[in-house]
Amino acid sequence: MKKISLKINSLGKTSRLASQIAANLKGGEVICLVGELGVGKTHFVKFFAEALGVGIEEVISPTFVYWKKHVGNKFKLNHFDFYRITDENEVESTGLTDAFGEKDAVTIIEWADRVTPHLPHDRLEIRMMYLGRIERQIDIEVIGDKYDYLLDNINV
Repeated sequence: MKKISLKINSLGKTSRLASQIAANLKGGEVICLVGELGVGKTHFVKFFAEALGVGIEEVISPTFVYWKKHVGNKFKLNHFDFYRITDENEVESTGLTDAFGEKDAVTIIEWADRVTPHLPHDRLEIRMMYLGRIERQIDIEVIGDKYDYLLDNINV
């Protein structure tokens, strides 16, 4: 299990981080984003999608539909956002668990802490916290033993 902590003070560095993680993908990964409203989760998803070959303008938070599917160059991207989830029983109808394990796709989940019981054991968790107006603390942890390789070559 690997864990790293970073301080980021620009969207450029957020973009580099997302690109570096995307460069190590093998397919089937689950990436969980946790953090307060406005901390940068959706920006991270946009940069991550762009690194996969998805047009950045296509990526918006699927807040009202929970799940948005995108097609990239090498992988599909399953983008979930659980900001508005009100009942844990709703999670089962969102298709979340259906997305896990798709070898030709990567699943990224905003507000993942709201659906923790439904997450797979093996996942990458990215926690974003405010340090200032533009500074962020980003803690990245591999949960389980499958995704250590995702943190190889991180240099922001």
